[in-house]
Amino acid sequence: MLGGVVGRKVASVSEYDYSEALRRRNGRWNARRLDAWLRDPQAVAPGTKMGFALQDAQERRQVIWYLGSTGARPGPKPR
Repeated sequence: MLGGVVGRKVASVSEYDYSEALRRRNGRWNARRLDAWLRDPQAVAPGTKMGFALQDAQERRQVIWYLGSTGARPGPKPR
C-alpha cells in the first residue's frame, strides 16, 4: 500500500481501514504534506490512528524519498 503513495489521493486505498479523521482529508500526498504528517499526524488529522511520529527532519526526508522511489517517478535521494 505504500508503493506509489506520493501523488496518491489521501485515504484512497480501498482495502485499508483508514480512520475517519484521515478519510475526511482532501488532496494528494506530496512531500510537504507527508513531512507534516510524519512530523505530527495528530495535527494533520486529529483523531487519526497513526501512533508514531518522526521528529528528526533527516529521517522524514529519507522516508519520503523512499515512498517517492516506489512510484513511477522517483525524486532525488536526500542528503
